[in-house]
Amino acid sequence: MYKEKDSVVFLLLFFILLPYLMTVLILGRKACPLSREISLEEYVPAVTASQISWDYSKEAIKVQTVAARSNLYVQQDKAAENPLIQEAVSYIRKLDMNSFMLEKYQVFLEAARETRGQVLKENGEVKEIPYHAVSGGKTRDGAEILGEVYSYLSSADTSKDIDSPDYVKGCYFSKEELENKIQEHYTGFSFDEAGTVEVKTSDSAGYVLDIQIGNQEFQGEEIKAILDLPSSCFTVQKLEEEIRFLCRGQGHGMGISQYTVQQMSLEGKKYEEILSYFFPELRLESLN
Repeated sequence: MYKEKDSVVFLLLFFILLPYLMTVLILGRKACPLSREISLEEYVPAVTASQISWDYSKEAIKVQTVAARSNLYVQQDKAAENPLIQEAVSYIRKLDMNSFMLEKYQVFLEAARETRGQVLKENGEVKEIPYHAVSGGKTRDGAEILGEVYSYLSSADTSKDIDSPDYVKGCYFSKEELENKIQEHYTGFSFDEAGTVEVKTSDSAGYVLDIQIGNQEFQGEEIKAILDLPSSCFTVQKLEEEIRFLCRGQGHGMGISQYTVQQMSLEGKKYEEILSYFFPELRLESLN
């Protein structure tokens, strides 16, 4: 009974405040001449909502909320308009925010309120927290890929991701299709007589670092973007008529694997414990 009343009150308040909230989110605080400034904290729910499945548990959403807040803080001085806020604006604009969606959005408001001000720090410094949807079975070692400054991104076992329906995807290209896609970015590209497609090096998590295709060598993340692959964690097979990129996971594989986070939350793990699992060298602390 009380839960139903709370939902009704929430929806009424949300509809009353919606014009203001949407104006702030879409046009920025200058469009709302109130006496106080809008803090980054008030953008956290919308930014989080644009980054994770709305069907995930509140505990998983809390993990992403802490990551979103940390990244908002780290990036707040990098540009006049924070790119994370702009992405959230674009995302929210495309949604049909009916009563059902507004009620689901309440989880993001609650997650932000229950973790208010919390970020991940190393020696008192807020750190950038990367995330991805599904890993290739374990997350990547930050020091190995980006250098010692990212050593706080330690590799974590995420073998639970194997159960994700998005864990494996085969992407097929004819030689001509592959050549055309690469030539859109590199006009001098061409296949050699052997039609070479060969992975040269991979990191310890299985993500491709360098791959030779025809007359050029590419970074794994670069060819992922060119071919619109779900992940740079792939193997390559030359078939009779096509070339197959067999990809594992979705995203860059660094930091948080959201699918594993969801599975850990369903096992009863709290957001503090989950964050500690992925980032054992970082501390969950208040911005203040």
